[in-house]
Amino acid sequence: MALETYVVLGEKTKAQDLAKTVAKRLSEDQWMSTQSTAQVYFKGRDGTRLNVGQMPQGTDFVAEVILTNLTGNAIKNMALTEIFPCGWEIINTRFTDFGDLARNEVIYTDLRDDRANFYFDMKKNETKTFRILVNASYLGRYYLPGIQAEAMYNHDFMVRTKGQ
Repeated sequence: MALETYVVLGEKTKAQDLAKTVAKRLSEDQWMSTQSTAQVYFKGRDGTRLNVGQMPQGTDFVAEVILTNLTGNAIKNMALTEIFPCGWEIINTRFTDFGDLARNEVIYTDLRDDRANFYFDMKKNETKTFRILVNASYLGRYYLPGIQAEAMYNHDFMVRTKGQ
């Protein structure tokens, strides 16, 4: 919003400085948590943990995120965003015979080419597990962004993991 405001006001130098700052910060390895925790695991279909840095091409695996609400309050309107490297492809299990491997207790799931967005509520002190089936489709070195989960209308509840 600030960037667009500078452009509209004709403050191009300030807009450029802000854009450079934002671009630099996007590449930092950051993590944070406010009243919630998150763990991210990558597992084979049999449940064994995998090293994503040494994943053979063509491997199907499960990206699992475990979120815990550490408060004594219910949290409404949560959003979890999990962005995947460009060399991986999400397998949409809603249209396949993979069964309920990736059945998640959510209000809504939005699957895109490079990300999965889950929308849900959490009870007090509740832990939820989210699974998505992914394929290591292309060889190469890729950056794996961290996940982010937050209450959409209450900024007291947010968790972000470090990328790798």
